[in-house]
Amino acid sequence: MPGDLQEKGYSVTVASALLAKSALISFPTVFLCAFLYSRWSTKWSLVTMIAITMVGLALILRLELVGRGDPVLPVALLIVGSNGVLAILLPYSAESFPMAVRGRATGWVAACTKAGGVGAQALAICALAPPMGLSAALILIPTAIAMALIAWFGRETRGRDLRDLDRSDMAMPG
Repeated sequence: MPGDLQEKGYSVTVASALLAKSALISFPTVFLCAFLYSRWSTKWSLVTMIAITMVGLALILRLELVGRGDPVLPVALLIVGSNGVLAILLPYSAESFPMAVRGRATGWVAACTKAGGVGAQALAICALAPPMGLSAALILIPTAIAMALIAWFGRETRGRDLRDLDRSDMAMPG
């Protein structure tokens, strides 16, 4: 990201300050997510964080298309949203699967989130990472699909006994 910002005419100082500000803004996200997850809704907390991520992606795309502008808000929203998704995704997935597959399913979710980060780093190290605007456009569509699927099919797990998942799994034919 800093290299991409420098190519667009932002100074090294601005690019570094942007990352520092975004990191400071996103730090309390984990606490906010834990609060929302435990007090409001597990499903809608995840959907909300995905929506924040999408707003950040859309603003980055807009910044790319329109030209210069202040990148702090788009990057901060993207970092807050993605950190929020990561903070919520593992406990939500652990609460969404029956006991027989819970460990394996949660492990796969964890592995996929880590693989995405490692893959992005590998592209950046090899100088193969696309510009921010193209990345935002490519990520925006599957993110919107994921948000719609979770909103439509996701279970609310707050206040539910996880053993109910095992009972409902046994009741299903197959």
